[in-house]
Amino acid sequence: MGCTRRRPASRPPVAHSPRRHLMHTLERIFNPRSVAVVGSKQIDNHSWLRTVLPFEGPKYHVNVDESEWASAAELGFPSFKSVKDIPGEVDLVIVSVPAKIVPFVLKDCAAKGVGGVHLYTAGFSETGTEEGIALEQQIVEIARAGNLKIVGPNCLGIFNPKTGVGVNLGGYHGEAGSLGIMSHSGSQSSAFGQGSAFHNLKISKLVSMGNGIVVDSHDYLDYFGQDPDTKVIGMYLEGVRQGRRFFETLTDVAARKPVIVWKVGETEDASRAVEVHSTSKGTRPAVWDAMLRQCGAAKVSNMDELFQLAKLLLNMPPTTGTRLGLLALSGGHATECANVFSKAGFEIPKLEPRSYERILEHFDVVGSTHNNPIEGRTLSNAENMNNVLDVLNDDKNVDIIMQEMHVGIRNNKVSVYRGHTTEIFREFRKRAKKPYVVALSTAYPYAPPDVTATITKELADAGIPVITGIEPTAGTLRRFVDYHQMLAE
Repeated sequence: MGCTRRRPASRPPVAHSPRRHLMHTLERIFNPRSVAVVGSKQIDNHSWLRTVLPFEGPKYHVNVDESEWASAAELGFPSFKSVKDIPGEVDLVIVSVPAKIVPFVLKDCAAKGVGGVHLYTAGFSETGTEEGIALEQQIVEIARAGNLKIVGPNCLGIFNPKTGVGVNLGGYHGEAGSLGIMSHSGSQSSAFGQGSAFHNLKISKLVSMGNGIVVDSHDYLDYFGQDPDTKVIGMYLEGVRQGRRFFETLTDVAARKPVIVWKVGETEDASRAVEVHSTSKGTRPAVWDAMLRQCGAAKVSNMDELFQLAKLLLNMPPTTGTRLGLLALSGGHATECANVFSKAGFEIPKLEPRSYERILEHFDVVGSTHNNPIEGRTLSNAENMNNVLDVLNDDKNVDIIMQEMHVGIRNNKVSVYRGHTTEIFREFRKRAKKPYVVALSTAYPYAPPDVTATITKELADAGIPVITGIEPTAGTLRRFVDYHQMLAE
């Protein structure tokens, strides 16, 4: 329990460069050794205490109302009336109190020398009222005077599955992974947490930024760029306050790891909604598109596109080529695939003569097509399927291998391609030299959702990106190739 754990060792001193100090502080926030929650209440089922229940370090409950202490103790939290009363260092303080009380809590946090504060409380400049704006300015001044770093206000804060510190993600904490997420929106942050599990992606760290009055989007981007656990960064942005600093940071970070940007507020009505929600200013789409390209970042239009592109960036080697080797389910599906992918700017080339010779050594042309796209009943034989996959893997006319699959029941067992289970494809992934992606067919009959979820997880765990639908696969693959072509320019 929080009251019985060994007090964390002091952190080593950090150089006094403002930027280095900020990065050090963000490290304390995302990887705290101790956590305090201010203002949690039993009437809310102590929801904020529960967000840090998986955290194994010292954790504390702060509330001037002693009637809340017994219920906090049942969850393992010792209680104090002030942050200043807590013994030892405190790296992260989560604050959920009325807006007018926030300045008093922040002064205590500054006096204590805490690492950083996640300010869940809303009611500041986003309200558009004189009182809210003045109150926000007051907490900014307190933070500056006390060298205090604030996440928010008006946000759900941070999520780190490795340490067990999390925003309210619908109960999902999951395993730590390689996808870092930054979001202006709290509800979108929750959706990112739950959506990542649906897409079989694992999050390294996530931050709900809110108003960003002290620590802003470029600061988190800088931190994620230096974070060794984060391999790909995804952002939901409503706007930026310090445009030059943001784009300079984006250019620097995007040169080292992929950055995917989902930007909203691109119309007059949307810009107005953005300003009310997070106080960000909208920017014309053409300006954003040009800047993102100049900085080397990828752009998407929604959350699913962000997840789908992240799958490819995390699991496939880079390529600038557009020549596809297609494995389809049937003749009709082959023509659909050829139509959709060629419209997306891909080529479906003829294979090398030697490739056709190798295919025909293990191929029954009756009821099957051995041209590219390749399909047919002969591929129900494991030897034939392995041979075709290896041929596409070796063929110099093919840059990317795209395989259509369909989850169903065949001969009383789950099948993903003419009777095959996922094993043959998971084994091929180990020897694949080229990008290999699976398009999960949405054709009837539909498999039960739990069966489909099991199959996609098996493939994802083997490092095979799975995207549902032919058109979404073509669009994602196009964004993947466009991204690498942009970097190669």
